[in-house]
Formats: sequence, C-alpha cells, structure tokens
Amino acid sequence: MILRCSSLFLLNKITWLFCFMFTPEVSAQTSNVYDKILVNGHIITVDKNFRIAEAVAIRDGRFTAIGSNKAIQSLADPNVEVIDLKGRTVVPGFIDGHAHMDREGLKFILPSLDGVRSIDDILEVIKQEVEKKKPGEWIVTMPIGDYPNYAGGSDLLKEKRYPTRWDLDRVAPDNPVYIKGIWFYWSGKPPIVSIANSYALKLAGITRDTQGLHPGMTIVKEPDSGEPNGIFEELGTIGTIEYSLMKIVPRFSHEQRVAALKFSMHQYNAAGTTSIYEGHGLAPAVIRAYKELWENKEMSVRSHLTVSPAWDAVPGAHPEMVLRDWAIYAGGRGLGDDMLKISGIYTAVGSSLQDNIRRKDSPYPGWAGYSVDSRLQERRGSLYDLILAAARANLRANAITYFPENFARYLNVFEQVNRVVPITEKRFVLEHLRFVTEAQQDLIKELGVVPTVLPGKHIWSSGLRSTRDSDREEINSYIPLKSFVDKGIIFVLATDNVPFRPLHTLGAAITRKDGVTGQVIGPDQKISRADALRAFTINGAYLSFEEHIKGSIEVGKLADLAVLSADLLTVPEDDIRQIQVLMTMVGGEIVFQQP
Repeated sequence: MILRCSSLFLLNKITWLFCFMFTPEVSAQTSNVYDKILVNGHIITVDKNFRIAEAVAIRDGRFTAIGSNKAIQSLADPNVEVIDLKGRTVVPGFIDGHAHMDREGLKFILPSLDGVRSIDDILEVIKQEVEKKKPGEWIVTMPIGDYPNYAGGSDLLKEKRYPTRWDLDRVAPDNPVYIKGIWFYWSGKPPIVSIANSYALKLAGITRDTQGLHPGMTIVKEPDSGEPNGIFEELGTIGTIEYSLMKIVPRFSHEQRVAALKFSMHQYNAAGTTSIYEGHGLAPAVIRAYKELWENKEMSVRSHLTVSPAWDAVPGAHPEMVLRDWAIYAGGRGLGDDMLKISGIYTAVGSSLQDNIRRKDSPYPGWAGYSVDSRLQERRGSLYDLILAAARANLRANAITYFPENFARYLNVFEQVNRVVPITEKRFVLEHLRFVTEAQQDLIKELGVVPTVLPGKHIWSSGLRSTRDSDREEINSYIPLKSFVDKGIIFVLATDNVPFRPLHTLGAAITRKDGVTGQVIGPDQKISRADALRAFTINGAYLSFEEHIKGSIEVGKLADLAVLSADLLTVPEDDIRQIQVLMTMVGGEIVFQQP
C-alpha cells in the first residue's frame, strides 16, 4: 500500500541539488509551491531520453518538478502533501488508442448470467428479477456466458442446450423475458444467440409463420409443431434481431448510458488508463453521455472522440457538403478542452443486408457505440470521394482495416488523395492493422499515417489462428512492431476493450505469444519494453495532437500517472500481464487507489 502523509519533515530550502541520477540539474518550474509530491519511486518518465527519477512535484494538475528525493523535498513547502511510493514503479498514465470505453459499463447495467452452469441457474436469476417487477414489466438480461467475453454459451450449461421459451415461462409467465445475444466480436463464436419467452414473442408478434429477415437469421422452431421455441440464431458480427423482429425489447436509456460511462471510466482508471481515443467514432447518443459527464465535471478519463457519421440524417447530400459542416467543430485538432475533445471522423463505404436492416430502424447504437448508418452507401460516393472530402474539409480520417485487402484499399486511397490534398501533417489513422508489407510500411511513413494495433486481440487471442497458413515472410509482416520502430513509424497500442487492461496488451506486444499455445508469433518483430511503453503513452498523445501536454512525465505536462506493483522494465516478460495498478492520478488527483 502506498503511504500518503499530510506533512513530512523536509530539509530547509537550499541551492539547487542534483535531482536525477543522470543529470546535474533538477527539472522544475521557478515556483516552489506544490500541491503534492511523490517520493521514493522508480519513475519512468518516457521523456526523449527515457530517464528515470525518484520524485516528482505537482501543482495545479501539472508536473512542476522532477528529480531526486532530496532535490524535490528541498524545494517543497513543509505543509505539502507527500505520497511515499515505497520504491514502486511509476509510468505516465496509459493512453488507450482504440478504447471502446463506453461498452464496459454497459455490461453491468442488466442482470448478469455470469457463472450460470445450468438452465436451472438461469431460471433462478430470472425468478429473482420477477420478484422485483410488476406483471407485464420487461426482464432483459445479459447473454449466457462469463464476463468479460461471454464465450461458451450453451457449452457452459449442464444440459448442453439453451433454455427455450417454455423453460423461461416456468418462472416468468406474466413478464416478457429476453436474454440478449452476445457479439461475435466478444465471444469469437458464431452464431449470436438470443432467447425470448412466450410473453415476449407475443408482444413482438412472432408466430410459426414468421421468417428470418436475411439468410443468416434463424428463428428456431420445433420440428413437429413448427412453433418457435424462443431461440434466435444469427450469423454476423453484431446482429439485427433487436433492430427488427425483437425491436420491442427495451433499450439502453440516456440515464443508463451516463451511469455506465461513468462506471467505465472508473474501471479504466483502475487499469491505469488516464486517456482514451475513440477512432471508430461515436454516435450522437454516446457523445451526449460524454457531454453530460463533462458538463458536471465527473469525467476521470481524458477522452478524445471522433465522429461516427449518421449519413441517413442527411440523405442525398454529397459527402463534401456534409463534411464541410461537420468540420466547423470536428476539423483540424477539434473542439474541446483537456478532458473532452472531438475531432475527425470515422470513414467507411459500403453496405450489407444486415446494415440495411439496422439503419432502417433507428440511429440506436446498442452496444456498438457508433452509428448504425456510419458507412456511406456507395450510391452516394466512393471511398476516394469520402477521403478526398475529408481531406479538403481538414477532417482527419480514421478507418478500420482488419482485412489485408481493406487495409491496402485505404492506404492506396490515402496515397491518391495526398496527390490532390496533402495529408502528411494530418495524422490520418488506420486501426486494427494486422498484415503490413514492407512497401506498405514505407508508404505509411511517407504519408504520416498513424497505425493503431491491438496485440492483446490479434497476437494473444488470435495470433496463431491468424497466421497458421502463412509463410515466414507473411508472419514477419504480421503486427510488424519492430519494423515500425526501425522505420521511425509512430504507432499506437490499444486494447479494443477485449480486455481493457493496458498491461495485458503490453505483455502481448512484448512477448508476442499466442495465449493458448504460448508460441511466439513473428519473433523477429519483438520490440523492447521501452518502445512498447512509448506506444501506450507518448505515442497515444501524438495520436490526438497532444504530445506537448501529456504522455510523459515532464515539467509542465498534465500530471497523469499510474503506480505499478512491479517494475515493467525488469519483471520477467511473462509476468507483465499480471502487474497490478496500485494507484492512478489524472491531473494530479487520485482517481483510483487499491485499498
């Protein structure tokens, strides 16, 4: 436990002392009035020289002095608050470059089925909810499966099957019940399965004659009677059931989103995260929740948001005309302050049957966070048209490029647009990168593109599966972090909320081990711990054009930091994922501390 003292006997102020073990001067502002000082630490500054300090001083939310214990204490007022780090390691607060932070709290809004191992277990949870409800009131639960990924489904249950409508009716005959389906993004296992009882099916108007709305949607029916048994199965990543056949199910309210977002911020603080970047874009409903917390000064994670375009709100308008209006507030480096800022847009073109079903219903973003109509329909413009319009409006483009062909497509369009409107200083963002050839790496460098990579997801969770059929050259191009470092490409690490712990992602980036087999995926692409830490701190600040105010522990910068249970630079690399966060500060204020 970190010792916090209200006062400490300090030496009388004397002349400047040696403050770093490596430099003859203390890094400090001229005034010696501090709010608090942290002493007896192993402070990894992540400045340009990657220096190590023992102590820091903070005033008005910023670092005002950095150096040795003796030097910092000698400059402090005797009544200053002192935090004794007891030798613990301190790093700049983590900056999650692709966070999906709003999703985390939503996992705790509805009754949980975490830990259920039989249909009777599920019925017991629902029975408890019935006791809290009046007849006719909805009961909506989280999916069947264990937090955080809800994988397993019916395989977790003793019966090896999902409950049917008739099972649910046993405990809830007078209440509509709906068990939500989980995303493929989280579970990694198709199909998406959701379940409704008889009351819910009646309210939704679903009968034996009701059919799925696309080839991947199945209303499971009893073979003898043809009656729906309450189970819906759907292929795809997100699903459309709640936007179509079961759109009667209650949705997340604004109040729930605000409460969930506030809870999410506390969870991210507990993981050492002090800033996030949302490059996938956010829908108006989610931005509204951020705005309310910001107005009430209840934010504890600095948040840089990008716009998820609601193209259907401006039907028929040419992208260039639309983006010109959005650029008024989201252009350039955006609008906002150190806690909340909006800039740039998410860019995507195309559609699918499932897209069209979702966008016909409403702008409701569900768990996704981004607008259901965020993809520009091709009849309104090509990807080139969209990116060119963004560049002309000085709107930074962000794109998801998971599939190699999609990544190549975006990079080629960026190159074409750059010939018309220079983008090299705009820091366009490509996210979810996986396979990147050497020629593509060179083009990324030339265009000033910022790659955002997810080692926790794409190496630890799926590295072997993704590279199983690849030859040595292809494997060496998979999440090529060492090549990025060698070429001077500024890249960013991120969690994608699967899970949201930066230390898990750092461990995956440094070890490059597949989480199931322990096999190292692309050993030639391993990077140093220092480079990995840079990618989760100062590079994350670069992502949002804020490297001058955060991302490292330097005089004048925002006092965002995390205190760790072990030294990230020396602990065995396989133990990095298990390092605990003991304390997190945002603007010099403690937002999380282990008891």
